[in-house]
Amino acid sequence: MSGDSTDGDDGSNAEEPSVGVRDLVGSAWSTLKTVYYANSVSWRVLKAGGLVFFGFFLWAGSNLVYSYNPGLGVLRYPMAYGFLLIVYGPIHHLVVLPLAFRWRRTPGLRQTVGKRLPNGMLAVFLATVVVLGTFPAGPMVVDFQSALESSGADVSPDLLCTKSTTENGTSVHCHLSETDGVDRIEVRSGDSRLLTDEDPPYEFTIHDREIETVAGEKRFTVLLQDEDGSMVRRYTRRLAIVEEG
Repeated sequence: MSGDSTDGDDGSNAEEPSVGVRDLVGSAWSTLKTVYYANSVSWRVLKAGGLVFFGFFLWAGSNLVYSYNPGLGVLRYPMAYGFLLIVYGPIHHLVVLPLAFRWRRTPGLRQTVGKRLPNGMLAVFLATVVVLGTFPAGPMVVDFQSALESSGADVSPDLLCTKSTTENGTSVHCHLSETDGVDRIEVRSGDSRLLTDEDPPYEFTIHDREIETVAGEKRFTVLLQDEDGSMVRRYTRRLAIVEEG
């Protein structure tokens, strides 16, 4: 009998950790839902502001890592999530949820729509994240690697580029804002060297058919070199974010 009692105690003790974890998860989920559905003005403003900050840091952080690791295409999805959250987060908590709560108290079609509106809008939001992450738009992608790998020389001209589109395709024209300290430029795309220029003002034009696709985006790199052949500055441009000129 004592053996049976001991076995029963062991079984009870073995279940206690899992029961505690379930209770903890259930309590956290209940708290999360309470905060999500809190509809006072102060809570709405607090949630909207929190989502703006969260979206901004997620978008900026993903952009920063992606700039230095363009092969990590998966980063475009948290980038898209953060980018859209900056705009949609406040709309969801300041407009969608209050409207849904109001319509739920109204009989008829509005009540039905009010019950489905929050989840429906979240589904549209997530679908847009997937689409934008797969086909990134220009404003979403910020190139933090536009000027890096300096050799120590004080050479920091701006690389000014514009693109124009005709029936024959898209061409990109670039030039440097100043040429002091620059003896030669080299334009590359992927593993290909597109051109070199040793004559100021270092203007060049390339066509979209020459620009290779890297990690799902057409991009090219401009290397500035001094008279010793050392690289003093490097710029990377994505065709999608070059402005029309």
